Amino acid sequence: MHRILLSSPVIGTYSFCLLAGLIAGYFVARLNARRIGMERRHIDNVTLLAAITGLAGARIFSWLFEFPPGFSLWQALLEPGGGLVFYGGVIGGLVSAIAYGLLAKVSLRTLLDVLAAPLAVGLAFGRIGCFMAGCCWGDVCVDQSQLSTLPDARVRYQIHTVPFLSGAKFPLAVRFPADCGALNQQIELGLLPPTATKSLPVHPVQLYESSLAFLLAFFLQRRFRKRAWAGEVFCWFFGGYGIIRFTMEFLRADNAPIYFGLTLSQVISLIGLAICALLFAVHARTSKIQVQPQPPNSLQPSNSF
Repeated sequence: MHRILLSSPVIGTYSFCLLAGLIAGYFVARLNARRIGMERRHIDNVTLLAAITGLAGARIFSWLFEFPPGFSLWQALLEPGGGLVFYGGVIGGLVSAIAYGLLAKVSLRTLLDVLAAPLAVGLAFGRIGCFMAGCCWGDVCVDQSQLSTLPDARVRYQIHTVPFLSGAKFPLAVRFPADCGALNQQIELGLLPPTATKSLPVHPVQLYESSLAFLLAFFLQRRFRKRAWAGEVFCWFFGGYGIIRFTMEFLRADNAPIYFGLTLSQVISLIGLAICALLFAVHARTSKIQVQPQPPNSLQPSNSF
């Protein structure tokens, strides 16, 4: 964990990763636009708009579901240490993409296909930033006996959801230093004394998600070249990320389950997956009807007597 990339001038690692993801995604989007003959100025405009509305959406979602009561929306938007919620960022970016597509008379589904892989690239860089900043931490990797002091079963489930993947000898576990979410949470729960300077071993779930996001971006980029219908690649993005996020949430300790043992992000993922499945089903049905052979017309006039 290294929150500060440069001390003079001060450049935060998280901010740098967000900027790197935005720039990398921008160039991938321009490449996609060139391949299909779309004017690249559309990518320039959408990137600028989506960067603004995406950050606003990410902060608004954080205000709705993560900020303590009493914070106004304006305070949340200006809070330096406030969080960012990826799904909120996607929704905020979609708003600007839809508005731009309507005003510029650009095919919205094609535009979203162009932006699908770049979104996954931006996510991958962003999760590296989360790891370096110490946010979005994973479940503790300890023996279950160490959690016996926690009286609330819901808390034990939140920080140790999949015990067989979170044992004390898990080889990928990491410890976060002082002044990070994982350590603060464990001190608050009484798992560590207030004088502790390192957290208990936890899953580097941020890096898991980053790796999977890079793989998703590679798949989407390959799929973009072979897409069968406009909007297909973006559906693959939403479905693919829905699966990634739904799975990774089981190894995250910062989000408490609120609906039937699922976190808010898992519920949103399931809704997104259902919408994607419906769109694929509708397209498959439509394609089947279009290619269905027409029966011969028995009423066709004959030239014979």
